[in-house]
Amino acid sequence: MPEHNAHQERCVRRYEAMEAAHDRLFFDVEEIEMIVDHYLERSEPRKAEKVLAFAKELHPSSTAITFAEAVVMMALGRLRRALELLDAVEKVEPYNEEVQLHKAGIYSQQRNHRRSVEHYKRALELAEEGLDEIHLDLAFEYENLEDYESAIDCLKHALELNPENEVVLYELAYCFDLAGADEASISFFRNFTNEEPYSSVAWYNLGNVLAKVERYPESNDAFDLALAIDERFSSAWFGKARNLLIAGKYAEAVACYEETLTYDGPQAITYSFIGECYEKMERYEQALINYDQSIALDPEWVDAWIGRGVVRDMQERIPEALVSLQHAVRLSPEHPDALYYYALVLGRAGRYDEALATFEKLHRVEPQNLDAWMDHADLLLELKDAEAALVKFREAGQVHQLNPAYKYRLVSYMLRSGREQQALLELEEALANDHAGHSQLLEHWPDAAKIPQVMHLIELYRR
Repeated sequence: MPEHNAHQERCVRRYEAMEAAHDRLFFDVEEIEMIVDHYLERSEPRKAEKVLAFAKELHPSSTAITFAEAVVMMALGRLRRALELLDAVEKVEPYNEEVQLHKAGIYSQQRNHRRSVEHYKRALELAEEGLDEIHLDLAFEYENLEDYESAIDCLKHALELNPENEVVLYELAYCFDLAGADEASISFFRNFTNEEPYSSVAWYNLGNVLAKVERYPESNDAFDLALAIDERFSSAWFGKARNLLIAGKYAEAVACYEETLTYDGPQAITYSFIGECYEKMERYEQALINYDQSIALDPEWVDAWIGRGVVRDMQERIPEALVSLQHAVRLSPEHPDALYYYALVLGRAGRYDEALATFEKLHRVEPQNLDAWMDHADLLLELKDAEAALVKFREAGQVHQLNPAYKYRLVSYMLRSGREQQALLELEEALANDHAGHSQLLEHWPDAAKIPQVMHLIELYRR
C-alpha cells in the first residue's frame, strides 16, 4: 500500500507539472486511474473531470477510462450521464460487478430502491470477494423499502460470510428494532454469542435489546461481558449506566458514566446524565455542577438546561428555574420535558395564563403524557373549580380512556363537581381493572373516603 501511494503521488506531481508547463506527456491507463482517484479522494471531482478529458485523447477506446468517467459523473451529481457510461461499459464487460454496484448506488440516490436491489443482487452473483459488504448495501435498500425482514436476512448472510463485520452487527440490531422484533433479536444475539463469544459488539447489542424489554439484570450481564472483552467500550459503559439509573442505583450509575469520560473524554450528554443521577440522590449542588459542565461543553444541550431548571425548582429558587426552563423551551420549542417542567414552574410562579397556554401546547406535542393532563386539570381546579378541571381532563380521554389512573382522577373531579352517579360508574370500571389503584383517588381527594357508596364499591371489588 505505501508503494502504491508513493507511485500515485509521483503520477499526480508529474501530471500537475505537465499542466503547469502546458505540456503533453504520456500516462498509461493505470496511472490515469490513480490521478483520478487522488482528486476524488480530495473531493475535487472537477479536476478529475479535466484529467479524463486529457485521458480520452490518449486512450479513446479504453473501457477503464469510460468507467472512471462514470464514477466522476456520479461525484458531480450527473447521474443520468453516469448511467449511460456504465451501460456502455456493461456491454463490453457484462460480468463486471463494479458496474452493477455503481448502478445500484445511482438508483439508490434517485430513490429507485427496487432497481437498486436488482443491481445489488446481480453484483452478488458476479462478485467473488467483499460479499458481506454487498449484502450490507442490499440491506440498506431493503430498509429504505421498509422491508425489514429481507434486510435482516441479508445481514444474517453477511455475518455468515464475515462474523467479525461490526457494522453489520450494529445494523442488524437496528433492523430488529425497526421491525419491533425484540424477542427475535434476543434469540439471534444469544445464539451468535454462543458461536462468537468474544464479539463485544454482539454482547452490547444483546444488552441493549434486553434493556429495551426491561430485563435489566440480564442486560447488565451482557454489558459486563462486552466490557470484559473490551474495557474501553464506552457505549457498553453508557448502556449499563442507563440501566442502573433506571434501577435507582444512582451512585453506581455515576461510576459507569465516569468510565465513559475516561475513554471518550468530556461529553455534554454524559455530564447531563451524571447531573440527573445527583438530582435523584437530592445532591442538588453536585447536580448543578454537572449540568453546568454539560452546558459549558454544549450550550444548546437541552436536557442539561431542563435539569438545571428542575433542580432550581426543587431548591425553591423559582426565578432561576424559570430562566433555565425558558431557555430550554427556546432551544427546543416542542421538547415535551421542557414544556412540562416550564408549565409547572410557571404555575408555581403565579404566571397562570402562560402556564395554561404551555400545558395546551404540550398536549398537542405529547398527548400521551397523563401527568401533564393531571397537572393542568389541577391548576384549573385551583384557579376555577372542579367543573373546569373535569371539562379539561375529559379531553385526555381520547388517549387515556383505558388507563385506570385516568379513571381514578376522573372520578375525583366528578365527585367534587357533584356528578356522583357518573363517578360511581367510572369507579366501578377502574376497580375492576386495577383495584390497588384506588389509593390514587384517596390521595388526590381524601374526602372521597367519607362517601359510603365509594367505600362500598372499594370493599366490593377487593379480592
